[in-house]
Amino acid sequence: MQPRMLKRPLKQEEIDDLLASQKVGHLATLGEDGPYVLPINYALMGGKVYLHGRKAGGQKLDNIRADPRICFAVNSQAGYETGPTPCDTEAIFQSAIGRGTARILEDGDPLIEAALLKFAEKFATHIKDPIIEPAKLAVTAVIELTINQWTGKYYK
Repeated sequence: MQPRMLKRPLKQEEIDDLLASQKVGHLATLGEDGPYVLPINYALMGGKVYLHGRKAGGQKLDNIRADPRICFAVNSQAGYETGPTPCDTEAIFQSAIGRGTARILEDGDPLIEAALLKFAEKFATHIKDPIIEPAKLAVTAVIELTINQWTGKYYK
């Protein structure tokens, strides 16, 4: 039996739409123990991807400090197309993968508050005029991803 899966590349505008429609991506960094991948909320601003986390750090920030090269992936699943056998059931989804570099923004960088407001706009839609409290700002790290190359695929 011939496989039914159709795979085609996504155009850049389709990748942009996918990125705008999703809330969680997967960030891959490289540390001394090897690759490290984690699911993470993200926001888009000015053609870049922004992430945030505790300034106190952890493996994500340690890895970025040691090697700023990253890979970032986003996907959406539309469902399944079922067939007469389990092997004929296929997932229908889109995915985008970007390779680039990460930069931890320095204290005082105006992009920090702007990025955090983008997060509020995306995730705290119930708050009309969000304010980033100075105490929260002081303990939050913001990471800027510059993606040099996006690739995307549609699978059905």
